[in-house]
Amino acid sequence: MNTLDDWLAEWQLVLDSSGKVVDKTVTVYLRTGRQFLAWLRTTHPDVVEPAAITPRVCREWMAHLTAAGKAEATRRRDGIAVRKFLGYIAAESDSGLEANPAAVLDLPMAPVKPVMVLDDETLGVLLRSMAGNDFMDRRDTAIVRLLLDTGLRREELVTIDVDDLDLRRQEVTVTGKGSKTRTVPFSNRTALGLRKYLRVREQRPAAGHPALFLSLRPSARGEWRLTGGGVGEMFTRRAEAAGLAHLYPHMMRHTWAADLKAAGVHDDHLERLAGWSTPTMSRRYGNAVADQQARAAARKLARGDRV
Repeated sequence: MNTLDDWLAEWQLVLDSSGKVVDKTVTVYLRTGRQFLAWLRTTHPDVVEPAAITPRVCREWMAHLTAAGKAEATRRRDGIAVRKFLGYIAAESDSGLEANPAAVLDLPMAPVKPVMVLDDETLGVLLRSMAGNDFMDRRDTAIVRLLLDTGLRREELVTIDVDDLDLRRQEVTVTGKGSKTRTVPFSNRTALGLRKYLRVREQRPAAGHPALFLSLRPSARGEWRLTGGGVGEMFTRRAEAAGLAHLYPHMMRHTWAADLKAAGVHDDHLERLAGWSTPTMSRRYGNAVADQQARAAARKLARGDRV
């Protein structure tokens, strides 16, 4: 008989081999699965096989998360993870679990918070602080401008190869979550920044490396590709040097999305450019300008002026 730990190990194999779930999500799912099983061993030691897990037990798990002071977003995430885990077990005919006991869970809806965006003054200060002609200045300028123009995730940014760049069309092809590719455009100034960076890149020891963005020196394993962590460190370092508050790469994605929403870009188009699979994210990112857009629409309608 498979133990619950065995089922979790089997589910891990399914997640790892599916190619549909990103590594970060797999890590979260498995961590939550282990926490759920540890909680079961403490509170329900008699529950040792899937068939013994009932909807009541699942509701107690959610109540436990609430009592532990977990935020709504965390409780929703953990509830989804357990629902998916038990859903996998229930789908296996020999598991003894006839239906998913977590399917009945009423998962909390986390409040949608406006995301932080950067104004033009802050962006100008940041870009002027890296206006030199050396490798680091040109690379960092190209990174900031490309993020601002495309809204790329930093994981997408660092996986770009030189061959993914089309300077003539001013487009770049990126690989997003779930290994989905998309092509996004960039502006003249970003194209100029990239061209200047590529010229100094040609003088680097790793000029033949496929990665578009290179680190200043190789890692301990001899890898020259700039990492997502390296991009984050660059933003921290540049913001401090420019006398700005702490900045992080995802702010550029927030800013890009808010700017497109403010310009009236349709959610469908925004979702395609951003690589989102659901409209939830476009609404979340649009919250930064939603109130402003609503007021502008009301002023334009001027309903009271019609009577």
